Formats: sequence, C-alpha cells, structure tokens
Amino acid sequence: MAETHSAFIGLMQRARNVKRWPLMAQFQEEMLSTHIYEASFVAHMLGAIACDVFNEDINPDRVAAMAIFHEGSEIAGMSDIPSPVKYHDPETTTAIKKLERRFELMLIKTLPEELQARYIPLIEQNKDDDHVTLAKAADVLCAYLKCDYELSKSNSEFSNAMREMEVQLKRYREKLPAVDYFCQVFLEDAKGTLDEQTKSLEWIERANTLHLTSDDA
Repeated sequence: MAETHSAFIGLMQRARNVKRWPLMAQFQEEMLSTHIYEASFVAHMLGAIACDVFNEDINPDRVAAMAIFHEGSEIAGMSDIPSPVKYHDPETTTAIKKLERRFELMLIKTLPEELQARYIPLIEQNKDDDHVTLAKAADVLCAYLKCDYELSKSNSEFSNAMREMEVQLKRYREKLPAVDYFCQVFLEDAKGTLDEQTKSLEWIERANTLHLTSDDA
C-alpha cells in the first residue's frame, strides 16, 4: 500500500498540453502526447524488425517503453525547445542538457521509492543502449513524417526541418539495418491517403460487390 501520493501519472498526462514545433506555423498542430504515441508504435516495430528479421538481441517492448518516456523532461515542465535554440552553440546545448537531467530527476522523484529503480533507466536513458538508439530513430522517423505531411499541405515552414530530418534519417539507415528495412517496407505507405493505404484490403472488393448486387444499393 502506497504511503504517499504521486504526481507521476498526472505529469505524464500533461503531454497532451505540450505543443510540438512551437515556433512553426502548422497546418495541423501536433501535441506531445500524439508524438509519443506515434514514436512508441514505430519504436516497437523497429524493435520487432531488429529481433525477428535481423536476429538482434533486442526486446521490442523495451524499445517501445524507451519511446514512451523519451520526452520525460518536456513532460515535467521544460516543454519543447526548438532545435535551432537547443543547438545554437555548445554552451547553450550543455546548459539545456543539464536542465533536461534536472527535470528528468524531478519526474523520477515523484514516484514512490519502491518504483523508482524500474523507471530510472526509462527516463534517464543510456545513450549506449541499443534500445534507446532504436527509440531515437523512431523519434526521427516521426519527425520526418510530420515534415512530409506539412509539406504535402504546401506549408513551406517545414522545408528546412525536412532537410535536417533527411540527413538524420540517412545516418540511421546507414547505421541500423532495422531502420533501412522500415523505410523500404513502411515509409512510403505511411505518407499515403486512406484510400491508398487500404486499396489492397479484401473488404473493399466485398463492399463493392455487395453495393453492385444489392437491391438496397
């Protein structure tokens, strides 16, 4: 029985209030909660590819867990700091990284003591862990798809961001076979319309047949 109250779940829920790409005019605003959801299932897929296709010692569930908590500092109060600000110069980057660690620690401290050890590696992530690397690749893939979506709506605000994401994604494809596989198999269809994404589903043929033969059509 817990002896104290914990704000951890309440803070995690605040991801729905944090706006991504805050300096950018967006066709469709993206909240942090949406990004975390998308990054998590992409991360799980990358983990599954690494494990099942390339026989790597990877647990897809752990990759997904890393993606769930990869924005812990933003959830705890930092919000989304744009990359041009975050990486403006080495001093700024160091200062922001230090702040991120503080907010991550603050988030961990809201947990009951008996649960902290489990969540520390998920929130204070080890960059040398292959699961973390795959989760970061998922983060980049989702950012790439966001840029592509905005550009498809003629939003040139995302032109520079797309060039940055293309560079990052190229590096991950060269480094990680799972990312390259994902891009070959899933990336183009991820950009498509609903009609394009469901064109091969059998239900469409059945529905069309029913409508053409039914008296109620």
